[in-house]
Amino acid sequence: MDLYNIWLSMVIGANPSNGSEIVKRGIDPQELYENRRSWHNYGFFTVRQMERALEVPLTAAKTVWEKHNEHGIMSVNYTDMDYPVCFMDIPQAPVVLFYKGDISLLEDEYRVAVVGSRHPDRDGTKICTDMCRALAENGITIISGLAQGMDTISHIAALENSGRTVAFIGTSLDKYYPASHRRFQEEIAEKGCVVSEYHIDAFTNGTAFLERNRLIAAAGDIVCVMQAKAKSGTLSTAKKAQEYSKELFAVPGSILNPLYDGTNQLIQDGAYPLLRPSDVLIHFGLEEKAKSKGRKPKPRLTPIEQQIYDAMGRQTKSAQQIYEQTRIPIVQIKALLTKMELDGVIKMVSAGVYCTK
Repeated sequence: MDLYNIWLSMVIGANPSNGSEIVKRGIDPQELYENRRSWHNYGFFTVRQMERALEVPLTAAKTVWEKHNEHGIMSVNYTDMDYPVCFMDIPQAPVVLFYKGDISLLEDEYRVAVVGSRHPDRDGTKICTDMCRALAENGITIISGLAQGMDTISHIAALENSGRTVAFIGTSLDKYYPASHRRFQEEIAEKGCVVSEYHIDAFTNGTAFLERNRLIAAAGDIVCVMQAKAKSGTLSTAKKAQEYSKELFAVPGSILNPLYDGTNQLIQDGAYPLLRPSDVLIHFGLEEKAKSKGRKPKPRLTPIEQQIYDAMGRQTKSAQQIYEQTRIPIVQIKALLTKMELDGVIKMVSAGVYCTK
């Protein structure tokens, strides 16, 4: 299926104006390829898309597919069970997403998109770190864009506190922007998930990062703006959040500090003031749980269960994969996986495949 996903992505492109129509019709990419000469009968493709369907050969998609295999890049389309529900109803829904890591994180119960200045001041850095640390400790998945500044701070806070995080990038997954983020991006792919609309060799320009902002806004149950100037790319994410009827939170700041001009304006226009982590926890109904339990304790495991748990890390794994790492008898691994699932330590994401909670 990855081959036809890539072909369709090459034809449709990122940020398609008719994305929601394509998604809602739910026609399999392979079927679209086989019927590419009759797209005019569907009634929802643009003229340019119909031309591209005849111009792009499957061999071109196969070349990209081979590169994806080399880089361990996976794909998901709107007919797949793993396609994130959060994108189904947005106007410019992505028809195909490419990812490395655990795409199921986008189905987590509590997800917060965190955005803000690429050049935060000391106070903004501390606010973002403290907020995201508290959210991660309370089981909230952090969504952001892997850019410098607040994006990076939020991802780091999640990872350092055993949290879950998803990064949306504006390039294909074989690229790293900025280049200094290479190892960090790889770490997020290992422990969380990195997602892109762009296949390898896709043409991208300066709008790519603005286009991905709509995905960040859609992926979060709420969007939190930490710092933003009056004219800032961050505010495009906030605007999309409002268009998608998402709850919008913003950190207020001094009227003398231009880094808060954008957030102060958002609050004036109706965003909730974000003063402390409990503002978000209350929204999710988690504040009392946080008060009564404090930091979520690590599960109590036997030594062999701990070995299995550690082998899983933040990736989805089968019993066979765990066996290859640990050499624990596979019969014992399967039995303990079932027990650990019943104990609420891990969860099954598909038949015989598990991930840690």
